Amino acid sequence: MATLLPDSPLLAILADPHGVAPTIGREAATEIGIAALEHLEGDPDPRDVQALVAYAARHDESAPARDALVAVLLNASGTIRRPVADHARSEIQGTDWGPGRESAALNANPEVTAVPRRQALSERMLAERARRLRPRMHAVIAEILAHGEDTPPVPSWFLERNWVDLRDALVQRVRAEPMHRDAIARWHAAQHPAVRAWLQPIPDMLVEVTAQAILQTPHRAPLAPYCGGDLVAERVRTAVNYRGDYARIRLAGYLARLTTGTEWYETIRGIVEG
Repeated sequence: MATLLPDSPLLAILADPHGVAPTIGREAATEIGIAALEHLEGDPDPRDVQALVAYAARHDESAPARDALVAVLLNASGTIRRPVADHARSEIQGTDWGPGRESAALNANPEVTAVPRRQALSERMLAERARRLRPRMHAVIAEILAHGEDTPPVPSWFLERNWVDLRDALVQRVRAEPMHRDAIARWHAAQHPAVRAWLQPIPDMLVEVTAQAILQTPHRAPLAPYCGGDLVAERVRTAVNYRGDYARIRLAGYLARLTTGTEWYETIRGIVEG
């Protein structure tokens, strides 16, 4: 994903992990960790993984750089390819981490969450990377709006925070931009079931705005629900029963726009006729 510049500290570490001075301070550790993560998300040479582990092991166990690199190598981001992550874990387990209290765990069963200090730094580091990636999310949204279900897969480097941002941004688009609702609905329907479940706020909003449109602007409402037809119908039915004849008259105007004989036509007619 990232191209290493000739003067990159990471490039020096990969070339000579035993000769580069240890990284001091949390800010510098965060930068090294993010750079290492971006490098490992690509197709790194196995020797690069070995170099990062060796460099991390030269730091004291309380050093932020050691925590940052160990967290990255243990795939705290969930964005490193499995073969690379497995190799990194194996290298960590086979490295001499010195006499510290945490060494045995790194050799036996290394986990990011095993050390609260390490986990906290990892979370801060990934939050910073997600913030830096946020502008690139807008290109993904543009693709979704333009291509719907034919949109290329969401980039593998998306962190959980970026997925949250994407979900929230699409919910707002559904709420405010009727012209994009169909594309967003088609994109959502094309996702893996587990992804669709996690993105449930998107269809929830599609149901809400569809019911509102049918009841408030029947002359411009969509001629069929984008999703959740039963939920839309139930909301419309509840509103009509509560509001009475005035709402029923408006719904009759919407019915006149629908294609006779379709399932949605029959559903709306049943509500109109009460």
